[in-house]
Amino acid sequence: MRRWFRPLLAYLAAAVVTTWPLVLHPASLLGAPSGPGDPFLNLWILGWDMQAVIGNPASLLDGRVFNANIFHPAAGTLAYSDHLLLQSVLLAPLYAITHDVVLCYNVLLIASLVASAMAMHLFVRGVVGTEGGAYLAGLAWGFGSYHFAHLIHLQLQSLYFLPLTFLFLHRVIAGRRRRDVIWLGVTAGLQALSSVYYGIIGGLALVVGAIILAIGVGRWRSAAVARRLVAAAALAALLVAPVALVYWRVGQREGFGRNLYEAGRNAAYVSSYLQVPPGNVVYGRTDLLRQRDIAGSTEPPHTGPERELFPGFVLVALAIAGAWLGWRRDGRPTVLSMIAIAALGFVLSLGPDGIRPLYAAFHRFVFGFQAIRAPARFSVLVLFGLCTLAAIGWRELSSPRGPQRRRISHKAHKEHDVQKHNVLGVLRGRFVFVIFVAAVLEWLHVPLSLAPAPPLQTDVGQWLARAPEPGAVAILPLDLDIASTPAMVQSLEHRRPIVNGYSGQRPSFYGPLVEALNAFPSADSLLALRDSGVRFVVTPAPIAPLAPLAPLEPIVERARFNDATIYELRWTPDIEARLAATSTVEPPPAGPIPFHVGEVARYRVGWGGAGMSLSAGDISISVEPPAYRLVVKAVTAPWVAKFFEARDVFATQSDAALLPQVHERDQQEGSRHVARAFIYDHAARVVRTGGSVAEARADGAVVLPMVPRARDAIAALFYARTLPLREGEHYRFPVNEAGRNLIVELTVDGREMIRVQGRGVDAWRLTPRLQRRVEAREQLAAIVWLSTDARRVPLALDLDAGFGHVRVELESYQEGP
Repeated sequence: MRRWFRPLLAYLAAAVVTTWPLVLHPASLLGAPSGPGDPFLNLWILGWDMQAVIGNPASLLDGRVFNANIFHPAAGTLAYSDHLLLQSVLLAPLYAITHDVVLCYNVLLIASLVASAMAMHLFVRGVVGTEGGAYLAGLAWGFGSYHFAHLIHLQLQSLYFLPLTFLFLHRVIAGRRRRDVIWLGVTAGLQALSSVYYGIIGGLALVVGAIILAIGVGRWRSAAVARRLVAAAALAALLVAPVALVYWRVGQREGFGRNLYEAGRNAAYVSSYLQVPPGNVVYGRTDLLRQRDIAGSTEPPHTGPERELFPGFVLVALAIAGAWLGWRRDGRPTVLSMIAIAALGFVLSLGPDGIRPLYAAFHRFVFGFQAIRAPARFSVLVLFGLCTLAAIGWRELSSPRGPQRRRISHKAHKEHDVQKHNVLGVLRGRFVFVIFVAAVLEWLHVPLSLAPAPPLQTDVGQWLARAPEPGAVAILPLDLDIASTPAMVQSLEHRRPIVNGYSGQRPSFYGPLVEALNAFPSADSLLALRDSGVRFVVTPAPIAPLAPLAPLEPIVERARFNDATIYELRWTPDIEARLAATSTVEPPPAGPIPFHVGEVARYRVGWGGAGMSLSAGDISISVEPPAYRLVVKAVTAPWVAKFFEARDVFATQSDAALLPQVHERDQQEGSRHVARAFIYDHAARVVRTGGSVAEARADGAVVLPMVPRARDAIAALFYARTLPLREGEHYRFPVNEAGRNLIVELTVDGREMIRVQGRGVDAWRLTPRLQRRVEAREQLAAIVWLSTDARRVPLALDLDAGFGHVRVELESYQEGP
């Protein structure tokens, strides 16, 4: 018991010190330096899960727990981030007693730090065979920079299974007990269940470690070892399969995934391994190992949680000593496997800018790898390898081995030898003690501040919990980022579906819906609320009635508090008819159709900036039967594909007036595949969207409001070709792109000569401008040129944006029959 109790007590003390004063205020502080954002997201996840475990445990077995209440009306939203189900099952008894999700959050944080350190302690003690080295590695693993850089990411604190998987891997390779095979499969499965990231990272590490260990001990041809490893992998897959299937289905439906460019934005730099979190006592608070990003820079930041990976100078020095001494003595297989794992982690932590072919291969072929948003998190493998090698170094330096001393018969010589041995032992003990203290000081982190816990009871939450009427809630204003997280925490009171949401991913309809609802109480916002099935709207202050609709507004005030007002939407046929008749921009009618079925235009896409121009890809635009099916295909150039590979097809089926009926997207971007369909119901003035045409037509489809006679972007391009172009003329027409309502103002600048295919061509110069209800980004500057003949062929497009200048130029044109 002492072998368990002493390290457990030591690591618990370390957790109390490094999270101080959290232990004094476990219900009023949150174990994170900030609240809104990822801490509140994980607080909501933990609360949602624990309420499901207690109130509806069957939902964990049938998968209904993943239909969480955010991003209404989307389904499977718990799978938009780490689910924390394993941790919630363990914490559910505490929640059942206290009903305090903040307390459970803080208990989980402290327990994760202690459990991570304890797991590494057991691994080192069992594999390396050194108690002092186990303490050293345990403190480095459980309380190093990685943990405190990611203090806002509760899910990334679950580093307690990785060392245990390698403990049982060593035992399986050594061929000791069959039950070790079961434990290897169980811990590997639990590792994936505790965190999606660590399931992928740990799985790759286990594969590399198993191969290197088997080679190192000379058992790489052993059929028995292979059978044991396959059996353990099958058991792990069996444990993970139900959850992995949910993530796969949601990812396929929503087209989730990260391309190589996105991954590169959150990769580590080599210099990241010399940066510490601000709470590091020695190097952070003194700014010795802290960098500053340039304000306004468009480059990825060099600081922040993903780039504070300092392992410690002492740990690195001990690891080098351990690699050298362990290789020369009896630890060669372990040394070799740890070097390989650390090297793998270092290369992958650099993301696509490390060894691009290797990263791209993993991204394309390894299941789940495309979900990696932050490759820098592979740095845990660097830390794991360093901790193990440092423990070997500690063992060798604290207990040196040498040849058997010769027998010395002379008594004086013998006494002198014993005395010398004792002196050296004392010096050696002091030396390793100094090393240990220096290492601990390098790892000592104390957060600069801890965020106050959010209130678990609010007036709005209590009212919504008691209201007998069912229905979803929209808490305004909506936000695309962290400002939605307080509403998510508040929803734990009433458990109603809410439109608000924040997570690692978000549904494709959310952006357009946010724009529509934030114009509340406009007619479009009211229609969007109706079609989304929202019954209650919460605003921070009372709203003024919408003047033209005041007598027939569906808005009824239900409650008013100091910081919020709750409205209920009550619909009648008269109100719906009045809203449907509200005015919008009336587009000019389409003129004579200047193209025919069979028309194909091919374009070269060039990208440039700073005086250079490179071929970035190819686009084709065609008119196919039945009339008029308008198809756009885009393929990136090979050099662009190294960063962002795309093979996309966009198709719109329109009627004779070029009003869209069905728009379909099939986007193949590396290993990420996105399929979406949009049904344009002009009579009902809505767009229905789903993963396919059938899903978009089904009852559960997401429904978004559409202004009358709106066109999607493809139909709008062909519609513009029918307009009677005259110099100085302005045309305004509505566009609904993927559910987002826009107004396009098209200005005819006049005629000019441009060079296309190396020759001068007379063209109409047009300047389009998009008008959004909410301008969330800088307006793109674009110019379009159409031929002046009757066909009005698009000749070129110039687009200036923050990422450079894009030129789309006609290469070939085939007129239809």
